[in-house]
Amino acid sequence: MPDLPPLDRLTVLLARLDRRRAALARRSAAFSRARLALVLVGGTLALVAGGTLGAGWGWTVALVVTLVFAVAVRLHDRVEAARTRLGRWRAVQARHVAALTLDWAALGEPPAPAPPDHPFAADLDLAGPRSVLHLLDGTRATGGSERLRGWLLAAAPDEAAARTRQARVRALVPRRRLRDRLALLGLEAAGKAPRWDAGPIRAWLTAPPPDASLTRWAVVLSGLALTNVALVVLAVAGGPSLWGYSFLLYLALYLWRYSTFATVFDRAYNLQDAVAGVAPALLWLERDRAGTHPDLAPVWAPLRGEDRPSQHLRRLRRLTTAASITRNDVGRVVLNALLPYDLLLSLALHRLRGALAGVAPAWLDAYHEIDALASLAAYADLRPDHTVFPDLHDGATPGPLVEAHGLRHPLLPATAAVGNSVTLGAGEVVIVTGSNMSGKSTFLRAVGVASVLGWAGGAVEADRLRLRPVRPFTSMRVGDVLQEGLSTFYAEVRRLRALLDCVEAPGAPALVLIDEMLRGTNNRERLAGAQAIVRALAGTRATSLVATHDLALAELEGTEAGVSNAHFQEEAQGDRLAFDYRLRPGPCPTTNALVIMQRAGLPVEPLP
Repeated sequence: MPDLPPLDRLTVLLARLDRRRAALARRSAAFSRARLALVLVGGTLALVAGGTLGAGWGWTVALVVTLVFAVAVRLHDRVEAARTRLGRWRAVQARHVAALTLDWAALGEPPAPAPPDHPFAADLDLAGPRSVLHLLDGTRATGGSERLRGWLLAAAPDEAAARTRQARVRALVPRRRLRDRLALLGLEAAGKAPRWDAGPIRAWLTAPPPDASLTRWAVVLSGLALTNVALVVLAVAGGPSLWGYSFLLYLALYLWRYSTFATVFDRAYNLQDAVAGVAPALLWLERDRAGTHPDLAPVWAPLRGEDRPSQHLRRLRRLTTAASITRNDVGRVVLNALLPYDLLLSLALHRLRGALAGVAPAWLDAYHEIDALASLAAYADLRPDHTVFPDLHDGATPGPLVEAHGLRHPLLPATAAVGNSVTLGAGEVVIVTGSNMSGKSTFLRAVGVASVLGWAGGAVEADRLRLRPVRPFTSMRVGDVLQEGLSTFYAEVRRLRALLDCVEAPGAPALVLIDEMLRGTNNRERLAGAQAIVRALAGTRATSLVATHDLALAELEGTEAGVSNAHFQEEAQGDRLAFDYRLRPGPCPTTNALVIMQRAGLPVEPLP
């Protein structure tokens, strides 16, 4: 199975899991029938035995049936737990299939849209439904998802961090078992929520300390409890019966101060739910050998050092087990009548919190980092024949800012996407012309997404890609800003002003992507404005792609240094237009707008 293509391998695996689930469902149904039979038959036998052989026999039969029923319940619970775990394991594998087939509904809850004023996220479909983040985000922790989102939406690349991140993603690509097991444990930690959230743990770690007087009260009440025991022993030995007085004093003082530490105890006990969810994932990562890999060791360091999770979680488990006894009201009353049980546990949990506050944030940070890195690695593992890790060069390296070969858009089916090659240098403006639906906008987005994803540390849809640091800035989907009373035209003017400010700002060069600029005004002024923008971009530190239908804009090639043309075109095949989505040099020699309008039934005539 490892030699099969990813989709075939996953299809075989899902079929196997479905057969296993069906077998477990049959076994569960058999246990349900057996339990019902035990109740009916066992109850009848107990009644018959009691009526014919005596009450003793009846109770004996009832006891045996009860024991057998308890065993059946225990075995049935194991089957149900296996069914639940198998269902979650199937969900992990099914998401891989959904990512390969672009089944957006099966990919789960979409991420939140990008901020509307972001330099490039909305135009490049990086966030929101059916976005790059929606495709990539297989994280199972809220912190991991937020981290992955931050990498993709970073306004400027961090060169050193990106190269380190890419090395870590590469190291995780062959570790499929680790990634899938981590996803499974994340699903179990999340329960019914989409992702596990570290918020309750962080809130507990940063909560204000309990009243300092609680320690003094613990000493006083513990002393009274010991006094009670001593006086009871004295009374049993024949001495005076004074323990009742000390017990009443103990009880009065305990009830008087109980409200000051009861909330501390309950809050600490409730932490068990949050920690119990993520503990298996932390312990699994602690044991996994991936932490010994040179590129991954720094990420794993908090999980493998002297303060590794297992050293502290065992202590927490013992304390919460001790605390669970008092969740029964009777047990709580009895224990606290004998000694200040809740108060002592509260102080012990507070001391443990002090120890965890120094190490748990690092555990969570490592977990979230691995969770996000694993999502990028899973994408590369699912598309080994279609993706490549780009060569990331620093800003001082000579050469083009972007050099792509066989570049494709990741939101298109891998088998249908057409690869194109492009080289973009500083100060260059490539005017991309072409007919409607020929692929201009998709090409611009493919370049932008490749740059963002490459500097995030991930693999890109290309045969080869070389990148220097760039700051993308786009103007592609500018619409009315109703809240501010702005028209589409003025909103685009503001966007283009911000774009030019980005080009002039210090830092990495800008990667400018513009699609059909100034479409909200008349043809003559649109052309004059577009030409002015192109001239302003040419010769700067930025590199620019400008998609347009306006063939007059292509005439700047030859008159403006750094301006060149490229185009997409179509071919008429009978009564339809065929697009090959191939980028070619030069301006577009064909148009198809009138053809499309004619076929839609509009009363237009072809141009002479």
